[in-house]
Amino acid sequence: MSHNRDLIDTIKLNFARKSSAQLQEIVQAEDPARWSPEAVAAAGEILQDRAAGLAQEPEVAEEEPPPPPETPDPYSLALIVGLGTISAIANAATRALVNPESYLRQGDPSHADQPVPFGPKVAWLALDTRETDAVASALGLRGVRTATWAEGIEAAHQLSVFVTPPLSDWTLAVGTALFPPDRAEAFVKRLLERLSRQFGDAQYFGTHRDVELHLWARARQGLLVRGYGWLGEKRLTLWDEGRLTKEERDLGFRFSARPTDAARTGLYAKDERFAKDGPPPLAGPGDSGAGEEGTVPDEGCVMQLASLWSIDPTILDEAFKEPVMGLLGSVGWADNRMTRRN
Repeated sequence: MSHNRDLIDTIKLNFARKSSAQLQEIVQAEDPARWSPEAVAAAGEILQDRAAGLAQEPEVAEEEPPPPPETPDPYSLALIVGLGTISAIANAATRALVNPESYLRQGDPSHADQPVPFGPKVAWLALDTRETDAVASALGLRGVRTATWAEGIEAAHQLSVFVTPPLSDWTLAVGTALFPPDRAEAFVKRLLERLSRQFGDAQYFGTHRDVELHLWARARQGLLVRGYGWLGEKRLTLWDEGRLTKEERDLGFRFSARPTDAARTGLYAKDERFAKDGPPPLAGPGDSGAGEEGTVPDEGCVMQLASLWSIDPTILDEAFKEPVMGLLGSVGWADNRMTRRN
């Protein structure tokens, strides 16, 4: 079957903003569910033109937003439905939940650019680098500008992404925009493997207590070594890939692959959504906390693992005192998410 020449030419105009490495991935992907024959042909022709000196590499490569799944399924639908409330986090009352004491002191100029803790109801990346600019560039942030910690963390709960200044040997990128737009494993795995090729070690964490979403993953040198995701509202294990890391074993993580009932943890006792009806039933006798067979992860599990893999973001103001500005910007897939919701 012959290719549509007009379509190839149109795609080439869009693909001209991609790097040769990105185009090479398209040519070699052999993924008809994602790339049409015309897209593969367009990528190949641009590569040939650049090799012949007829086209140039873009100065800044365009980042490609992760595609939605072709066919909806319970896992992607659970995330779409469950995370539909994330945009509402922008109101002041919810933002104060990040850390009430730290949020109140933001009006004090002496604390304007000192670290502000975060963690609940947000997702973040931990990258093994001290190059803040490189992280912003790797994420394809648009409209990048400097921002204080207070401003950055506030904006991070409104679908912007805040890249922190270096924290020891790590740089964090935080924002509700980093929650998976669809399938957790497809989005996070692709993102981490790409970032780890540049930074060596790339980690992902996300937690949202309203829907009991808890995610963590790690990639090294371009390969995912561990990925896990749990959506308590649907009682679904969204993702379980790779062997338990030493840190997970040390913390006693032994979650069932397909729990049928959520075990009661300290988190449920604090969640007003369960104040009326009470917590879900226990998974079984003696299952009183995360880490025992048959129990499920909670917000605390995410923070504990983050502290062992890299940095616990809930104690940043205790561990780091130096006042340094970070970078604030937006990502393309967050715009796509808002368009779908509207």
